[in-house]
Parts: sequence; C-alpha cells; structure tokens
Amino acid sequence: MKTCIIVGAGGRGKDCYAPYIKEKGIMKIVGVAEPDEQKRNQFQRKYDIADDMCFSDYKELFAKGKIADSVIICTQDKMHLEPTRMAVECGYHILLEKPVATTPEELSELENIVSGYDKIFTTGFVLRYTPFIQKIREIIKSGEIGDIVTMQLNENEGFWHHAHSYVRGPWNNEASSSPLIVAKSCHDFDLMLYLIDRECKKVSSYGSNQFFKFENAPGDVPLRCTDGCKYGDSCVYNAVKTYTVGQGRYFVHKFECGNSDEAIIEALKTNPYGRCVYRCDNDVCDHQVASIEFEGGITAVFTVSAFSRDNTRTLKIMGSKGEIGGCMESGVLVLKRFSNMSEETFNITHDGTKHCGGDGGLMEHFAKLLDGEPVCDKWVLKAHKAVFAAETSRRLGKSIEL
Repeated sequence: MKTCIIVGAGGRGKDCYAPYIKEKGIMKIVGVAEPDEQKRNQFQRKYDIADDMCFSDYKELFAKGKIADSVIICTQDKMHLEPTRMAVECGYHILLEKPVATTPEELSELENIVSGYDKIFTTGFVLRYTPFIQKIREIIKSGEIGDIVTMQLNENEGFWHHAHSYVRGPWNNEASSSPLIVAKSCHDFDLMLYLIDRECKKVSSYGSNQFFKFENAPGDVPLRCTDGCKYGDSCVYNAVKTYTVGQGRYFVHKFECGNSDEAIIEALKTNPYGRCVYRCDNDVCDHQVASIEFEGGITAVFTVSAFSRDNTRTLKIMGSKGEIGGCMESGVLVLKRFSNMSEETFNITHDGTKHCGGDGGLMEHFAKLLDGEPVCDKWVLKAHKAVFAAETSRRLGKSIEL
C-alpha cells in the first residue's frame, strides 16, 4: 500500500481527505505536519501515527528527506509555495491543495519548480472527479451535442456561505489570502478547460465588493451581532441566527466550542464570525463575471456571486447538435437534442463526500496515479493562469490575452 503524509491538518487535510483515505484503505497515512498542537495530537491518535512522524513544522518533515511515497499539502493558501518546493527537492509525489498560488508571481515560480518534474504533481480540483461532471464529459465525448460552441457556468455561493468565508472568514482580504475569483473559482476555470478541452486565449472580467461595506448598513450597527444590534431580527446576516438555526451551523465545528446554542453564542462574542458583515475588513469581490474565448472561437461566461439563496453550481453547454445542462448539487442533468427535439434527464448520485463526490473522486484518482507513470498536470497551471488573467482584466478594465 502506498503511503502519504498530510501537511496541514485543517479543513481539507483533517476533515475531508484523511477520513476518506482511512475509510477506503486506498493509502496509508504515516505522518502529519501541523503547527496546532491540539489538532496534531488528535490527528495522531485517529490515524495511529508514530511520535517521530508527527511534526509541528513542515520544515522538520522535509529535513528528513523522503520518508513516504506522497504528500498532500493542505496548508493555508499563502503557504503553498515553500512546502511544494521542499517536497520536490525530496522527490515526493504531490497533491497540492488549490489555489496552488495566490499571485501570478508565485504561479510563475511554481511552474519553474515543477517543470520537468518526474513525479506526480496535481491539485485539489475536485469538481473534475464528481459523477456529475464525468457524465457531462462522457456525453460530450459521445458527440451527442456535436461541437461545443459556448458554455455558461454559475457559481452560486449562497449569501450565508459568502458571509462566512469571504466577509468574516480567512479569505475575506486579498492581502492575507487572494482575490475571490482565485480562492473560490480557480477550479471553476479548470472545469471549463476540462470540459471544453481547448486552450484559453482571451479573458475579460468585471466585478467589485458592492454590498458588504459600512455604507450599506441599515443604520448605526455595532461591531458584533452579539452587541445588541437593533436590526438583528430583520438582518439575514445576523450571526447569532446564522450559526444557531441558519445554514451557518454547518461551519460551527470550526469554532471548536461544542454544539450548544449557548456555547456558539459565547464563541461569537470573540471569534471573527460574530462580526457585523458591514463592519469587517473584507475587500474581495462579492460578485464577478468573466467572458472567455477559447481556441476555435468557443466562448464561455462564468459568474460567481454571493447573492443566491443556495450554495450551488449550475451550467449549460451549447453545441452544434444539442445542449446539456443542470445543477451539480441536485444531480439533475438534462440533455436536449436538436435532431428530433427529444429530451433526456439523468439523475446523478454520488458517494456522499463533499463537493458532490469530488473529494472522494480526487482521492481515488490520486491513489491510482501513484501506481502509474509520472504525471505533471499542466492543466492545473493553465487554469490558474486564466483565473489570474481574469483578475488582471477586472483591475485594469481591459481584455487580457494569454
């Protein structure tokens, strides 16, 4: 059995990838690098890791050379480049969580590091591996819709999800994280490249942080929702309601405070998630669109928006002989043919892992790669180049050629 080490025992490493690896037995987790002592100790106990394979710093891990087959790097976004460089120097197979870089300069440096690398290098573009997307790709390859002409892809964040991660949370500020379209949507760009299977030639993009700022507050609001806001009853972003009875309860495990309403409210008095959405230090976009031209004149339009009720992805691909579209989360996919005006509906199910089965699909894919020939996934870099071009276009107000 191939072995792996988790670098960063947080949301992705600890809560998504490691449990699936253990449950399915597709690899053996033999080490962990995590600076938080409590998380590191919990991870060690759960996966029965030896004391000398637990590291408080990834530098300590890589100083030992190659002591496993692979590493799955799930550090914070700004901390991706250095552990990847060290992993390459040691000769590990690498799965690097997305985004692989937070600036074009970092991306260029990463490209130099992995160029010609004779091991596995790929990233957490989980959407590729969902049964939903695999079915769409199968239908495209069959010729049912003919040649692709244009595509529409919407990333509907959900108002509550955006408020949690991109207004109150760790991805709310470009200086400490990256632009929204990079942090949230780089794998949507990968998805477009993956399905259209052509090079991206030109990108134009528009967007801003239009709503989540102080001038849009309903009045004189306090710094925190726990400070007795008189607008709390009518505010859909009220943190107390969001995290006790609303959709935000999904994120409460990150507070590490327990599940009782009392404990949650107490945590909101001091943690970032209790802040009023109109009085945070956020500066990332709350909506952005990108128009993209691919080789052969194929076009695509991508939209990411905080202003939706549900957290979903919807898409439609229009071809010369038909169209196909649907909602990833519902699993409903509809194929419409031009030739006989027929319509076929597919109900796609998955294994229950996050991202509509994409997390499990990615782990299965990575484990299989370890038994095959070296693969350096160049589409990873191309998707990131396209998404950085979109952000540059938004800033400069002009189209960017790749």
